[in-house]
Amino acid sequence: MTVLENEPLSRHTTLRVGGPARFWTEVRTLAELRAALAFAQTRALPVAVLGQGANVLVSDAGFDGLVVKMATCGVQVLDQTGSRAVVVAEAGQEWDRLVAWAVEQGLGGLENLSAIPGSVGGAVVGNIGAYGVELGQRLLWVEALDRRTGAVRLLPKSACQLGYRHSLFKTPEGRAYIVLRAAFELRTDAAPQLTYADLQEYFGARGAPSPTLAQVRQAILAIRRQKLPDVTQMGTAGSFFKNPIVPRTRYEALAERYPGLPGYEVGPDQVKVPLGWILDKVCHLKGVRRDAVGTYPHQALVVVNYGATARQIEAFAAELAAAIRAATGLEPEWEVERLG
Repeated sequence: MTVLENEPLSRHTTLRVGGPARFWTEVRTLAELRAALAFAQTRALPVAVLGQGANVLVSDAGFDGLVVKMATCGVQVLDQTGSRAVVVAEAGQEWDRLVAWAVEQGLGGLENLSAIPGSVGGAVVGNIGAYGVELGQRLLWVEALDRRTGAVRLLPKSACQLGYRHSLFKTPEGRAYIVLRAAFELRTDAAPQLTYADLQEYFGARGAPSPTLAQVRQAILAIRRQKLPDVTQMGTAGSFFKNPIVPRTRYEALAERYPGLPGYEVGPDQVKVPLGWILDKVCHLKGVRRDAVGTYPHQALVVVNYGATARQIEAFAAELAAAIRAATGLEPEWEVERLG
């Protein structure tokens, strides 16, 4: 295990911003992870765990502790019976490589989650979702290290407290766990999930009502290229705020005030409201720029860093939140996690 001092965290997050970690290490095995935690414990250091750094805003001051990057990689089929396969991926595995591999193997269930930046561990923690599918729909269990006891625990899906962009691992209790690997139930006979309007439009225009897994993945890649920035080309963490879920009566009141406001049913009497639409159509903040930070020209919910500091990004996010609050009364919640 190699430990670096004063490692710039801007090199390790997709927002490309933030000060240094006092100490930094990458771990590729459970033994290395235990060694890293022991290093921190003997020095009374706080510990932060990163995957691909895809949903994190690091402060300009950095992190005065040990940052551990999960660099564990690997995917395996643990069991395959008939059309059902149990696929296990290490926490540090790049998420989209897992999705690409599954599609190549003819295993369906994750293809709608193509091209989401980040690691498997981060995807589990955030219960990522896109184009009508959430990770939790395919999750079977999570193996995690309990920092309090040093024990490795197998947590079934039912114990993971999955919700919209939420899991046990975001709670005070759950932050004691470090995700090691996760198991997913995939299928060779999975029907394509095409409920999302963009997908219906894409395949309707091409006369392909029953696309293959590969075709669904290619569609997602094409749609995301049109709407979202390339994290290899510019600093971004994707959607900055969560889309709020509100009672139907409140959604209907907003829709009456702002005709055309989309709403997505997520449960009995519950509707998810797209803040990107509100920022664009109501607040007129799509594509705006304040110095070196702004919203993406094709998706107002995405904040783009053109060379800003973390403080500037926070101030811009506060401006966006204030505009949403003034127009709708909704209280925006960050989807991006703070560090430092």
